[in-house]
Amino acid sequence: MGEAGMVAKGKAATAAAASANGSVGRRADSPLDRVLHALGHPVRRQILRSLVRRDGSASVISKELDLDLSVVSYHLNQVLARECGVVELVEAIERRGALEKVYALRFGALGGGDPFRRLEPEEGIRPMSVEECFIVAVSAMEEAPFGDPPGSTWQWSLARVDAEAWRAIGEAREEFERQTLAAIKASKARDPEQTRDVVVGAASFPAEELREG
Repeated sequence: MGEAGMVAKGKAATAAAASANGSVGRRADSPLDRVLHALGHPVRRQILRSLVRRDGSASVISKELDLDLSVVSYHLNQVLARECGVVELVEAIERRGALEKVYALRFGALGGGDPFRRLEPEEGIRPMSVEECFIVAVSAMEEAPFGDPPGSTWQWSLARVDAEAWRAIGEAREEFERQTLAAIKASKARDPEQTRDVVVGAASFPAEELREG
């Protein structure tokens, strides 16, 4: 199969094998606990953020992040894959007599169901999984607190509303989405070389009773 002969490929087969030998999700915590544990170390946050962009192996990620290969390999294989079960082995490629293991985010750890299709950068806007939002937001918080561009923010509000207000909130979210798509389309019509990745969205969802009385 060429110089980089493929030895194993396919998330379904790998996940089934990993489940059979107990190598995925060994922590007895809830999916959220495992994700939070995965995000609890700066090296793991960098690895996960890299995997949001594209699947990768320890060697590729270590070069991208300029980190020691043994450190990346430990956090990727032992913690993120075996202990937390938030990444999975999707491909093993033979290179010069050794296997290069390629990992991807395991989206079902929190949200369940099928993940959103990952798009190439030039395809523009795409939905993000719950895990991706967690990973990117936590990583961004380390950047003073959200880095460039100016105006970056993450603001949540708790409100008590009736059915009419809930409908109005839904309409406002739809208008926000229309304006966002229009801004993205206009951006693509200008200089594509000046674009950058950002996460943008509006959320509204029911919550448990969080007030007393």
